[in-house]
Amino acid sequence: MTRGDPLTFTLAADDFDVSLLPPNARDRNTQAFREAARSYLQGEFSRFGGWATVQVHAQNIEVSWTPDGQPPDPIEQIIGKLERRDYSGAITLLQLFLSDRPNDVNLLYNLGMALSDVGKVSEAAEHLQHAIDLAPDHINAHVALGVALQREGQSARAIEVLSAAVQQAPDNVWAQRNLGACLLAAGRTDDAEACLRKAILISPDDQQSWFGLAQALERSGKTADADAAYHKTIDVDEFSQIAEMARKALSKIAHSGFRDRLAGVERPDAVMYCLGAIERLEKLPVSEMQRITFEIARLGSNGLDVDDPAQKYHLKSLEGSFSGLHLVCLMYVGFKMFAPDQDIGFDLSKEYATAQALHGQKRAQ
Repeated sequence: MTRGDPLTFTLAADDFDVSLLPPNARDRNTQAFREAARSYLQGEFSRFGGWATVQVHAQNIEVSWTPDGQPPDPIEQIIGKLERRDYSGAITLLQLFLSDRPNDVNLLYNLGMALSDVGKVSEAAEHLQHAIDLAPDHINAHVALGVALQREGQSARAIEVLSAAVQQAPDNVWAQRNLGACLLAAGRTDDAEACLRKAILISPDDQQSWFGLAQALERSGKTADADAAYHKTIDVDEFSQIAEMARKALSKIAHSGFRDRLAGVERPDAVMYCLGAIERLEKLPVSEMQRITFEIARLGSNGLDVDDPAQKYHLKSLEGSFSGLHLVCLMYVGFKMFAPDQDIGFDLSKEYATAQALHGQKRAQ
């Protein structure tokens, strides 16, 4: 773009995302829509510097923009919108700029990515394929196309595209990770595990790769390795959404092993822990009960080892040493007492019911 060059962009009125406008201006056949759309785009282009004129017609929208001497890069600002997940605003602007530069690979790639993220995968695939046709070495465009195809349900085609990307750029962590995810979804767990291990070698702190590897290991029956991979997932960033998913998976693994060892019947040790918890917690004020229960929940956010009988855990709110199963029983009973609908992800209903019956018998004596 040279200094002062006027640019003209067009967008079909039907392609303007009305969610960007106030509810009373979303009918494209009204003057309110035309005024609101003009005002919105005028405001967006004012951030790019220069001068812009917006005209909203019945069928299309026209923007004439003359940048000033050194305007801020509009594409960087649009990508900033994508990073803030303002997809509607970013897609509208990307479509406008693409009307002037239909073969701009960067525009095609970012528009394809954005459309894929909002579920418009067929349209996304078209833009991404166009970008690849123009720039065959654009590996991330290949990967984004593979992701869009997978989202569209074209698993075999997605694996084909992503496999080609990995062959072309074996050190691209995004390519390896997404190929692994597609292979896992297709039931090819061994191949998925191999890809995800390569992704971790490339980027040891890639949380999504660790989570994907843990899932592959779990599905292959490698429970101990999956457990370790889920813990590593949490260690990378304990506050992320993926870490929360890993915690739920760890709880599921622990519960599955807990039940499998006795073919689904009650665990006598858990019954006695639940009975002790009932007797201990019922004597406490609700606030104290909550303090103990919430402390256990925080401690257990990274998983409690219910298989190890060693009393290796300690609480600030309760004296003594506890095993992992003992703490889970205390937490289960605590929530049953003050928040009975709370699901802790570990089913002790059988043990709790038996403990309640035993407690009733003891009180009746």
